[in-house]
Amino acid sequence: MRIMAIAALLAVLFLPTPVQAESTTAPPTGCGFHNLGTLPLTGATTAGTALDASHPQGPRVYSVTSSASGPALLGIRDARDGHLIGERPLPLALGSWAVTVAPDHSVYVGSYNATAGAMGRLFRYTPSTDQVSELGIPISTESFVWTVAASPDGSAVYGGTSPTGKLFRYDTATGKFTDLGVPVAGDQFVRDLAVGEDGTVYAGVGARSMKVAVLSPDGTVERVIDPPIEGNGYAYDVDVSGHYLLVRFGTSTGANPMGVYDLRESKWTDVVADVDSLTVGGGRLGHDLYLFQHDELVKYDLRTKKITRLGFTEYGEGAARPLGWLGNVLVGTSSTGRIWHFDRKSGRGRLLDSTLTLQPVAIRSLGTGPDGRVYAGGFFTGGLAAYDPATGEAQNWPNVGQSEGIVTHRGKLYLGVYPGARIYEWDGSAPRLLLNLGGQEQDRPFAMISAGDWLAFGTVPKAGTHGGALGLLDPATGRSVIRRDIIPGHSVIGLAYRDGVVYGATSAFGGTSTPAGEAVAFAYDIATDSLKWQSTPVPGDLALGSIAFDDAGRLWGLTPDTLFELDPATGRTVRSVKHQTYPWSSATQVWLDTNLVFHKGFLWGKVQGKAYRIDPGTMALALIARPISNLLLGPDGHLYLSRFEKFYTYRVC
Repeated sequence: MRIMAIAALLAVLFLPTPVQAESTTAPPTGCGFHNLGTLPLTGATTAGTALDASHPQGPRVYSVTSSASGPALLGIRDARDGHLIGERPLPLALGSWAVTVAPDHSVYVGSYNATAGAMGRLFRYTPSTDQVSELGIPISTESFVWTVAASPDGSAVYGGTSPTGKLFRYDTATGKFTDLGVPVAGDQFVRDLAVGEDGTVYAGVGARSMKVAVLSPDGTVERVIDPPIEGNGYAYDVDVSGHYLLVRFGTSTGANPMGVYDLRESKWTDVVADVDSLTVGGGRLGHDLYLFQHDELVKYDLRTKKITRLGFTEYGEGAARPLGWLGNVLVGTSSTGRIWHFDRKSGRGRLLDSTLTLQPVAIRSLGTGPDGRVYAGGFFTGGLAAYDPATGEAQNWPNVGQSEGIVTHRGKLYLGVYPGARIYEWDGSAPRLLLNLGGQEQDRPFAMISAGDWLAFGTVPKAGTHGGALGLLDPATGRSVIRRDIIPGHSVIGLAYRDGVVYGATSAFGGTSTPAGEAVAFAYDIATDSLKWQSTPVPGDLALGSIAFDDAGRLWGLTPDTLFELDPATGRTVRSVKHQTYPWSSATQVWLDTNLVFHKGFLWGKVQGKAYRIDPGTMALALIARPISNLLLGPDGHLYLSRFEKFYTYRVC
């Protein structure tokens, strides 16, 4: 199961950056499992941020820095100069998008954690005591609290969740949580909330309808506002400013328009294209909204609908979040933790030094490079690291986006990057963008292989959409072949190649929580651009996972609950064995949960957090390590594994 992260935060720019290097201990020489410590992947990813402009001890910025294995940290900084006042751990939280300041200056934080028993929690920071209180899990089924908003009288804090798109209310006097249910049926996210001066709650949902539910303070749905645009996605940012409801939409095509809705007249009065801000109400000053378009701060007049460019672009990397005003100075943050100021009188801005503590970044993907090194991509904040098995030395390139797939093809390294299913060629210093499938509603290129002259990849579509793609790219000529919906409604999550044929494995989950039937295996003939066969190797399974050939030409697959062998000529299931159970009936999203390779007479696989040596003859699985998130056969013939930020090797002797 993957935690979904949103494109606005994760679109970290590729910038040539000096390589950071560090020496590690000498590589191990004994057989079996060894802990290699951590790779140099760190960052200060702060999705959730809020401003308390009227704090009695001076204005404060509150930001939550995510951590690979937790706990996330609530950073408390002076909004005027950015100096760090303190950092407080949030137990069992990996990070947060949801931070709000209540009228009494209390700070409420909604967190995420998909681990059973941890889940999405609500915290309160009390400045007078400098203490964080864990208030509990609002709804036991929800792993992610996306948004929190306090009522104007301070009596309640509302929160929105996923994966089932619920709303909750926390009574600040009694400490009681109330499950307010699903405001819009069929949407699995309550993505953002706003509370009007009269206590009315506005809930923006996704990843399908992009509607805004209007609720009374007790959670009763009074009406639902349809979006002013077509398509799928999220009502991503919601704010109430006077009699205007402001909604920035994150669409499956990558567009981010902002709608202006007049609450008095109950109608949309304008749609502003290409709004990049993570918030749209934080910059409100009178009739002017301060927003970002194309990475530049602009001023939008609510009365005249005129946009004035302001020339300020130095807000830090990632995405910008305007928070509010200190006199004539607009205060904001970037998703990489930096605080920025813009003085509307002078027209000048400045970027403050970062003072937050960098946190470990989880390893998202592993791949073998053409230089004999093991490469690792970072989750959420991105970054790329390389480990040399011969020397134990590691290097890091921080400004690289979240790599879902890493592969070597014809002597060069290629990265499949989220969002937009972007394919980059990497030479160690300046990545080169070769392909971007964001416009075709694709997002995550998990599966990548070298297929003769072609680089082949499989993708998961954007949230709210169906239909992943099988892609072929010839980097030498730039020619590409993209077959979206090659298996209708499915994502392509596993690939193997032999003799001109690409073999694929799918997940029946696209960008929604509803599966499109059972998972499928297929064979695609490159020369004829056609399917040779497709089959259902494991009836009842909704995702297959990694597939691989052994040295006898047999095709193997590993699903979350089954090991199977296929006949490459026909797709017929030759053998299968159920190795454990999996809760398919309650699954809301399963993409790539397995790794599978063949080496020295054995299959080596990772599934459900465990790594195994697998005997192809008996199909018996022997546990070698747990818990594990990724498994790779390294260039030196040994296995490399990861769990959160931890990096390991299993030496095959």
